[in-house]
Amino acid sequence: MDPCQYQEIECNTAHNEDRKQVIKSALKQTLIASVSWTHFFLAGLCVGSPTVIIPQLRKEENSTIIIDDEMGSWLYSTGGFAIYPWIFILPLFTKQYGRKISQTVTSVVSLTIFIILYFSTNPYHILISEVFQGFLSGGNMTIRILILAEYASIKYRGAFLAIKAASFFWGIWFSNAIGTFFYWKNIAIFGIICSLYTFIFVFCPESPYWLASKGRIEECKKSHRWLYGCNKRTEKEVQEIIDSYKRNAEKIGFIEMCKSKEFYKPLILSVLAVIQYNFSGKVVCSLYILDIFKSITRKESTAYIVMLILDGVTVFGMYFGSLLSRFLKRRTLYFCSSFMGVIFLFIISFYLYLVRFSVVTENNYVTIALLVIYSMSLSCGPLILSAAIYGELIPIKFQATSYIFTGLTFTICFSMLLKLTPVMFASFGMHGTFLFYGVTCGLCTIYLYVNMPETKNKTHEGIAMFFRGENNKLEEMISLK
Repeated sequence: MDPCQYQEIECNTAHNEDRKQVIKSALKQTLIASVSWTHFFLAGLCVGSPTVIIPQLRKEENSTIIIDDEMGSWLYSTGGFAIYPWIFILPLFTKQYGRKISQTVTSVVSLTIFIILYFSTNPYHILISEVFQGFLSGGNMTIRILILAEYASIKYRGAFLAIKAASFFWGIWFSNAIGTFFYWKNIAIFGIICSLYTFIFVFCPESPYWLASKGRIEECKKSHRWLYGCNKRTEKEVQEIIDSYKRNAEKIGFIEMCKSKEFYKPLILSVLAVIQYNFSGKVVCSLYILDIFKSITRKESTAYIVMLILDGVTVFGMYFGSLLSRFLKRRTLYFCSSFMGVIFLFIISFYLYLVRFSVVTENNYVTIALLVIYSMSLSCGPLILSAAIYGELIPIKFQATSYIFTGLTFTICFSMLLKLTPVMFASFGMHGTFLFYGVTCGLCTIYLYVNMPETKNKTHEGIAMFFRGENNKLEEMISLK
């Protein structure tokens, strides 16, 4: 039988905890999470590929006419613009038809993306594959966040949500590394292999949260027992899920929903976290690192080495941050790293201003060191925790609507920044661009610091109580660790 095959688990509450059961539960949750991580990795492969595909195609044609600056900016940003329709469609589709079907469709689309990319012979074929990438990226902001938030227990939820962001940048690094040393179509071959792995989700159960929302109580219990085993603690958890959906069975109007503190307070924080993620400049820096460093050093070979170093540092920082998230409070890790990242954005901007006005001479080692510390700072916090935060803050009953808002915010910021970055470089210079990111990221960080609650080891219901102002009840709840 397949290791992920869904089957009913015999319930025995005589023993509250069983080590073998705990290990099996952890492995099952990790296996399911790995499918989501793989889709984030695939999205990273897609987003990172233009960085190496464009130079290779230009060298093949021995001209920049086929891929001029305008076409280059579209190759970077089309995948971002293609997300827009799926931000509205996927949350509603997932709410209606469940996580399992949505995830399976994404696997089919992912496979299609890389098949098209492999057989591409000109930039327009690549643009077609990037149109399909919109579905993959849109799903990462909705379906995958739901899966990681709903399938993972409280003990693993934060780390799983953090690792998914690391997987995205791991994909960018792999894409850049393949394109640096090999022909770019090897990226597509690697993507096809990874896409085939994601079909393993077909054998996994539907989310117990979604089953409870549809009133399929017995299936909900079976799914929950398959995921977490069956003991007194897990039986209490599944009953809380069922009771929560029964209490929220009555639908409320859109106006009433918007007036609810439980809706708009976590939504505002989630939107600001998404804006901070994009305006930290880290994603843009990773994708345009060749242009950034070429403008500073004028040495193409050095730029490629720096690109791989910074990508490697980013991935290492994310996994290091994921490890720290197991020991530190969410707020402590998030804001220490955020403020450090903002500080180094200002330092880099100041240094580049000094270079521009010939106050100091540009030094490759100083530039690399500043970018490494900046990348490491943001990697440990905002880059891995932004999506984790809105995956935890947003109440389950408002997920579909809230994910439309957060997904739309992410898409607008992401696509517009990628499209306008070359214009910003030309208009403001590298020094002005880093200053812009420092100011915008800093303002978002301050607001989040003042208003964001601690979410580590808190249940969805406990976090919802905080926003409803039911602090007395919240104190009575036991946080599961």
